[in-house]
Amino acid sequence: MTPPTTDLTALARPRGDSPTDGPAVPSSGIARPRPRWVTRWGIPGGIVSLAFVLFVYVSADALWPATEVRVVKVVAKSGVGGTAAATVQAPGWVEADPYPTVVSALADGVVAEVLALEGARIKAGDVVARLISDDARIGLEKAGAELAERESALKFAEATLEAAQREWDNPVELTRRVASADAAVAEREAELHRWPSELAAAQAVAAEMGAECARIERLHADEQASEIEFIRATQRCESQRATVASIEARRPILQAQLDAARAEAAAAKENLRLRIPEKRSLDEARAAVASAQAAVDRARAARDEARLRLERMEVRSPVAGVVMTRLVEPGSKVMQATDNPMSSHVVRLYDPGRLQVRVDVPLAEAARVNIGQDAEVVVNVLPDRVFRGRVTRVVHEADIQKNTLQVKVAITEPAAELKPEMLARVRFLSTDSATGAGGELSVFAPEAVIRRDDGGKPFVWMIDASARRAQRRAITLGTAKQDGWVQVAEGLQPGDSLIVEPPASLSDGARIRVAGDASSKQ
Repeated sequence: MTPPTTDLTALARPRGDSPTDGPAVPSSGIARPRPRWVTRWGIPGGIVSLAFVLFVYVSADALWPATEVRVVKVVAKSGVGGTAAATVQAPGWVEADPYPTVVSALADGVVAEVLALEGARIKAGDVVARLISDDARIGLEKAGAELAERESALKFAEATLEAAQREWDNPVELTRRVASADAAVAEREAELHRWPSELAAAQAVAAEMGAECARIERLHADEQASEIEFIRATQRCESQRATVASIEARRPILQAQLDAARAEAAAAKENLRLRIPEKRSLDEARAAVASAQAAVDRARAARDEARLRLERMEVRSPVAGVVMTRLVEPGSKVMQATDNPMSSHVVRLYDPGRLQVRVDVPLAEAARVNIGQDAEVVVNVLPDRVFRGRVTRVVHEADIQKNTLQVKVAITEPAAELKPEMLARVRFLSTDSATGAGGELSVFAPEAVIRRDDGGKPFVWMIDASARRAQRRAITLGTAKQDGWVQVAEGLQPGDSLIVEPPASLSDGARIRVAGDASSKQ
């Protein structure tokens, strides 16, 4: 059987004379395939774009870091809603809580200028008034000069002490006196030891002269010697005898002189041992240094006191607050040591964030008011707004003239419009809470996470879980409270995540990342 033959001529490339003849068309007339752009460029480009988008999504936290926040869950509680009813209503006046702060001048003087007027906000350490400081400045210069004088006296006393100490350490004069006394003793002893020899020599001369006198006397008797020779010989003999007697009489004197020299030497040695004058001089020098040092310390304290008085010519506020009352003007005198307790007061401050109401409760209803009791405060300047309050103090003395008992009610979150001495009306609440499983559920949120806008309306920052974004939510508060939690009447649902301590830069829609749950700490 003959196999079938295939004609391959249709697949043969025609031969051209040169490479520039252009592409050859198959003899069969089949067209070249069209370029496939989708498979060559579209699909790879899509893959690269998808990878880039995925990379940006995965690295979003690193490229655009989210704000870290802690959250707390909104809870629902039963048996805590209750019905709040006003048991007592009474008028009152707004005042500083617990009392205003008085800024006093700490030195006597005359006011030169007042820098803080009523309503001014003061920071701790700010100057509220200045006193005339000329006399204080002169007093400081005088105290400085006194200190310099005392320091010079101290240096003189220290120099005297140093000299006395050197004299004590090196007793040159006393040592010289001891040596001189010892030399005098040795000299007297030598003279006393030489006395017998001098006496013997004088006696020998006296014997010789006596013999000579006897010889001349015999010659004079025989008229072989003149009268004058006889007289001279006799006188020389008598003179020598007197010399011998004088030498004999010197021995007690020499002995007495030796005893005196020995006593002087003993006294010099005892003075060297005791050194009483030198010890007294050293002690006096030390006492003088101590006295001079005390005088320097006293002068330095006086200088510091004068400097402090000069510094106190600027009256500074010890705390921050708002000036409620100005008590002085330029030319006013402020004094410390007077019977008037307000003689040194300059201004009175209060903290606008801590206000209370001084309420006069009728004695007939005072028994229904207790410390810790909730209250509602309405101030005449904001009649449409109700402030929450709590009884903090009950004065233990009634007013017999007004037949009332004074009660202090602290305003929980006072508005900026509230000022001391504004009239207010307080309703003291009595909450009857129903307990048990069948109680009505109420939504509660921590009071610490609730913020207020410029108009005093409450709101919270919460988390939009789907988009991980911060969301500002306006809420309506109820009247019930329990252990730092406050009832939310509208705006929240149980389980909502509220941001704890939101940063000041947080904005609505900002990206956030939950760093922890603070619910267990509430």
